Amino acid sequence: MGFGGSTAAMIASLKNNNRRNKREAFEGWTGFDKESQGIKVEPVSEELLQEIRNKLKKQRRKTKIKNMIIMLLSIIATIIFIMLFFSYFENSI
Repeated sequence: MGFGGSTAAMIASLKNNNRRNKREAFEGWTGFDKESQGIKVEPVSEELLQEIRNKLKKQRRKTKIKNMIIMLLSIIATIIFIMLFFSYFENSI
């Protein structure tokens, strides 16, 4: 009975899964790390925060303008392509 490679792969997968349950993968690990107590947040002045916010606003504005230009050019190119496509077939009939 030749079942092919799929049955052999299934049997190998079942064996490997069974072996995985027997070993201690995380032996000696605790639920938390005693050395790290989370992310350390340094105090920042309001001026610096406002400067960062303004910089992000400028970046978002530039990205939005670039996306609008790309979208507009894509729409114009699509309209021109459709017009040329239909005019070509209109003239050939």
